[in-house]
Amino acid sequence: MSFRKSRGALSPVEAERAWFAGLLWKAFPEAVSENELAEIAAEVLTKDHRPVTSRTVKNWIACENTPHFRYVLAVIALVGAEAVFQVIDPEAAA
Repeated sequence: MSFRKSRGALSPVEAERAWFAGLLWKAFPEAVSENELAEIAAEVLTKDHRPVTSRTVKNWIACENTPHFRYVLAVIALVGAEAVFQVIDPEAAA
């Protein structure tokens, strides 16, 4: 764990990454482990000219990388309107 992550409060970028990681779990509730979630999400999000690897998804789950907006939209579409409301008013969803 890096020093940045042990400070307490999350930066806006870290909060967005954590929100997306949680959204992945909601989009694929059948996954029982990070490895399984990464495999399922990578398979669903892969398109012909834009492959997504399980390693990439694992980095998203670990909040190490920020996904491209196209993947955020795809996962929001899988979860539904609830995810949109979390973006608009995160405190209302808590």
